This record gives sequence, C-alpha cells and structure tokens, in this order.
Amino acid sequence: MDSALIDFLKKDYPKHFGQEWKEDTMQVRREQRPKGKFEIRDGQPQIVQYTGNGVSVINNNSEIDVEIIDFEHYINIFHDTDAGMGRKCDFIINPIAGYDFIIFNELTESERRYIMPFTSPQTGEEKEGKLAYAKKQLEISIEKFYSVNSFLDDYEKRVALFSCRLTDGKPKRYMTRSVSAFRKPQKILSNIRAHEPLVHGFVFEQRIYDKEYKTI
Repeated sequence: MDSALIDFLKKDYPKHFGQEWKEDTMQVRREQRPKGKFEIRDGQPQIVQYTGNGVSVINNNSEIDVEIIDFEHYINIFHDTDAGMGRKCDFIINPIAGYDFIIFNELTESERRYIMPFTSPQTGEEKEGKLAYAKKQLEISIEKFYSVNSFLDDYEKRVALFSCRLTDGKPKRYMTRSVSAFRKPQKILSNIRAHEPLVHGFVFEQRIYDKEYKTI
C-alpha cells in the first residue's frame, strides 16, 4: 500500500497540471529504510549510500520505516510540461504510514567559501551563496505542493533541510551570517539548528556532514 505522499504524487499532482500518471511507463524513484541512521547522496544509482559516502545523514529515530523519494527525478518525469517547471529539491523523506513528519532535503557539496554570499573571482560578480540558493530551492519545492492543495498541512512536523558536505576539509566555525544572520551575529557550529520559519509552517534546518538530522 502506498503512502499518502505517493498517492499525492501519482494522482493529485499530475491531475492538477492536466497530466496522467502511467504505471507502465512512470515510476517514483524511492528507497525504504527502517529505524536507524543512513546516508544519502543525489546523482547515484542508489539513494542510500555506505557510511562515509553520503552528503546528508538522517537518523530515523521513529518506529516506522521511512521512504526517501527522489523528488528531482519525479519532477523531471514531467519535463516540457507545467508540472515539470521550476526548481526542485533533491529528496523528500517521510514515514511510510502516518503523518508524523515530512522533510524536504536539498544536498550540496562545496568549499566553505561558497556557502555564504561571495564575490566571483572570475567576474567580480556578487553571488548569493549555496545556502541562500538551497533555501529558495526548498521553498519553491514546497510551493509546488501548495499550488495543488494543502495536503502537507496534515504532517505534524514539516522541515526544509539543507545538507552540505564540505570539500575543503573538516567543518570549523563558519556560516556566521547564514539565515538572516540567525537573527543576530553569533558564532555558528556546523550542526546548528536554525529553526527559521519558512512558508506554510515549515522550519528551515541545516546540517554540515557528518552531523545527523533526527526525524523526530
């Protein structure tokens, strides 16, 4: 039996944009994991990776299995239609039964200097940085659902998670100015929880690899 989220993706979302879900040619790419810790990475044959190879570390500390849905792959199914337009985050994580939580997860690998706003060394152009870009990506992904209906309101905990794996060594004190300076200037550790309210009751969080995010 499919989860409520899979039902939405197969029925409500395509129908809203005048599309038809075809079971024989379309597939929601997903993997299921039991209670415990796992790592995920985008752009790989398998979503869940061996320990040490992931970008996002999730600790499912609930008693219910979770499914990890490749949301980017799903949206790309509808390329060249309104349903496939716009940015999309990498994954959505939710329990296979019930509405305890839902996590929209955007992953990136980057040098630390590109996380916050920076000046391009090639052009001198001011860039928004990976963090701000990921936040927009997550918000746009969430809005895709609300353009159809308020199904996501059924979830008790709604999270937009930015997961980053730094490519230039271990994380140090950094991300000082992230999330509107986290409301005030302060030193930010790599596993800080921003708790910044986003659209539709979602809360923004961030994790620097290999810090985990606990589902509940």
